[in-house]
Amino acid sequence: MRVTKGRGALTAVASTAAVLATMGWAAPASADPAGLETVGTATAESSADKSAFAACPAGKVVTGGGGYLLAGSSAAGHVGLDRLEPLANGTGFSATMREVGPVNFAGDWGLQTLAQCATAPAGYQVVAATGAVGTEYVTASCGTKKVIGMGGRVNSGLGDVVLDQVVPSSDLTSVTVRAVAVQGTSPAGWSATAIAVCATAPAGLERVVTTGTGASNPSDSAVKACPAGKGLYSAGADINAGNGQVLLTAVNITGGDTVRVRADEDADGFAGSWSLNGYGICGS
Repeated sequence: MRVTKGRGALTAVASTAAVLATMGWAAPASADPAGLETVGTATAESSADKSAFAACPAGKVVTGGGGYLLAGSSAAGHVGLDRLEPLANGTGFSATMREVGPVNFAGDWGLQTLAQCATAPAGYQVVAATGAVGTEYVTASCGTKKVIGMGGRVNSGLGDVVLDQVVPSSDLTSVTVRAVAVQGTSPAGWSATAIAVCATAPAGLERVVTTGTGASNPSDSAVKACPAGKGLYSAGADINAGNGQVLLTAVNITGGDTVRVRADEDADGFAGSWSLNGYGICGS
């Protein structure tokens, strides 16, 4: 497994390798899926909604990816992810993060996008399902194949609706996404799309989970590594009982084998108890 860096659809900034180092870069597993590689792109910092695309190298397809608020920003609690999408044609991964709620954040912030890319496994296919307008939970199924990657997208949410959950089923046959309206908004006309990257079951395929403990904290994070000798196809997260007042701000992949997720309570805090789970799909 190797990591490369790229340039985003917006102006790119500091080295991806340097950014990943600050997030806990570790040595890759010794027996990754064939051709596994992490590609990253960062946006310029500004006070505006952001999207970035990380492209897979020629001859490889996307299996998963992530996006996260760049470290050191004061925007935590003011921004949330509403797109974590492995593209249908397999060329890469797109992430979008938006300022949320009725009041815009005046400070500058940046978005990092990551793509997990690999040699196409047998039966590779990207499947998407879009729910009816206003439907929070949507599931995409791989049928007789297995899920190796996951993603989700809010359509026409415009910062009033964010991703709350991108989770693979325990038997790795489907991906369920939840989209939720943020506090102080009354959105209309939005929908959610769940995305599953499917394949004929590759060697060593398994789901790994880290389960958070319920509390009322300004932020929470979780880390989970693949078992020794396996690499990470994809990553996901789930905010439990956030009720639209807890925002997903990081789905990150480090070392090619580790999931790192983070969520932050919104700007005025949340008195309720909530927790954060992280999910990974590993293979060898």
